[in-house]
Amino acid sequence: MNVIGVLVHALPESVATVAEALAAMPGVDVHAATGDGRLVVTATDEGAHLASESLMSMNHVPGVITTSLVYHACESDEEAAAAA
Repeated sequence: MNVIGVLVHALPESVATVAEALAAMPGVDVHAATGDGRLVVTATDEGAHLASESLMSMNHVPGVITTSLVYHACESDEEAAAAA
């Protein structure tokens, strides 16, 4: 299981639409958004769709200025099951 934490910087006037577009991506959750255009986002592998693919796709959402990978964790499926 892969989990990444991403800081997304968007145009302030586009925060709501960017948050909606990001949340619609497989395995992506938007945790917080600020009025100045920053969004705190996580992405996990979702079936065959990798978290890293979500990160690359975030850069193509209209209104996104930049993304920064700020956290990454990777566990085998056995480790994730044992932790649950």
